[in-house]
Amino acid sequence: MTKNTTTQLIQEVVDYLIETDTNELSTWGENRTEWLKQGGEQLKGIDKVIAGDLRIKKDDGSIGTYQAFRVQHNNACGYYKGGIRFSTGVNQDEVQTLAMLMTLKNSLHDLPYGGGKGGVHIDVRKHSKRELKEVSQAFVKMVQNDIGPYRDIPAPDVGSGPELMDWMTQAYKDLHPNEPFINTFTGKSIKNGGTKGRGESTGIGTFLSYYYLVDAVLNDSLEVNDKHSDKRDMIKAIGEKENVKVAVQGFGNLSRAAAISAQNAERKHTVIAVSDSRSTVYNENGVDAEKLAPFKEENDRLPNADELKEMGLEGDVLDPMDILTLDCDVLILGAIEDQVTEANQADIKADILVEGANGPVTSEADQYLTEQGKVIIPDILANAGGVTVSYLEWIQGFTNDVKEKEDILEDMSQRMKKVSERVYGSYFSSEHDESLRFLCFKLAVVRVIDLMKRSGKII
Repeated sequence: MTKNTTTQLIQEVVDYLIETDTNELSTWGENRTEWLKQGGEQLKGIDKVIAGDLRIKKDDGSIGTYQAFRVQHNNACGYYKGGIRFSTGVNQDEVQTLAMLMTLKNSLHDLPYGGGKGGVHIDVRKHSKRELKEVSQAFVKMVQNDIGPYRDIPAPDVGSGPELMDWMTQAYKDLHPNEPFINTFTGKSIKNGGTKGRGESTGIGTFLSYYYLVDAVLNDSLEVNDKHSDKRDMIKAIGEKENVKVAVQGFGNLSRAAAISAQNAERKHTVIAVSDSRSTVYNENGVDAEKLAPFKEENDRLPNADELKEMGLEGDVLDPMDILTLDCDVLILGAIEDQVTEANQADIKADILVEGANGPVTSEADQYLTEQGKVIIPDILANAGGVTVSYLEWIQGFTNDVKEKEDILEDMSQRMKKVSERVYGSYFSSEHDESLRFLCFKLAVVRVIDLMKRSGKII
């Protein structure tokens, strides 16, 4: 999704809330319309953009220059919170869009955070560790007066990770001696105050957002309006299969964890394919994500056909985009944005799509696939495992109460289950034929605007 499509959807939600009597707004009284208009305008805007060029001396003696951004969208729900991505896809529009989605994600999941996002336009594969460290430190210098444990708390994202967060934490500490620093960044290494389970939390949460949907349908715990009975029946049919076929796009931290979660789920799921930017590994009878993971981590790619044989694994090596149109029940999208588009939407065979990445389904494809009877679990619901565990890390930094990995992931899972059950319950009982994405935006927007009016941001 672009900033324009995100703001458009926010406006559509606000218009809907103005025109429709909803339980969420039953106590707002005669000022409801004015509050919604004011709140909607604020949500379509940006609080602050910090932008500049980072310059470092590279290993060959030349000067490297990199565009960098930190966007603070809205802090009605709490301190700004969001990752920093190091990628050649970074630009101001992308970072603004991601910051807006963070506001809505944190709101939907009842986290005490607003939305922020950062990015550096850089190809990490073409830089040494020293150069990346220099870029990380330069980024902190650029934003140092706008971040902090009680202001804006960055985290890892695409192309970054615990090592970069450690470097940034140290840079902030050096620039602000005798000030609190340990909670300025989350997603740090465990030895540097990070939380166990953070690396796989987003992927596990992505899979669970789908699993909780099937659970709710199979347990008949949902009140289902006739408008959604066909989708209920489709989900139930998938849940009752002896073997659910899953394809997972991407094989980074998120997708590896999602694939392994599917492979080890209580109900039988077969991961028939995984992919990265170079290839898709496919086997109708299943690929072993746990065996592929160490190879990917060591080589930064999936194995070719000969290497699969050497590993004792069977499978075909296909083009990377083939993953999207394979015959499967569930497609987990854990790579990058804009993967399912008008160009390939008609070829999507999965009945349930789960957005582990941010914005992998364009708005046009989302509308088309929803009209075709497919269910798309949107990013702001599905991929919140990481920010939820970041919240637990932030709390840990204040209390020094270090939890074990199993306890952290259980806490995250239960929080996501509670939100998922609320969303799915509202979706299936609704008299309106709206998508899950629209519903999630609606619930998130209502909470943000409610907090705006309570804090005096709108009158």
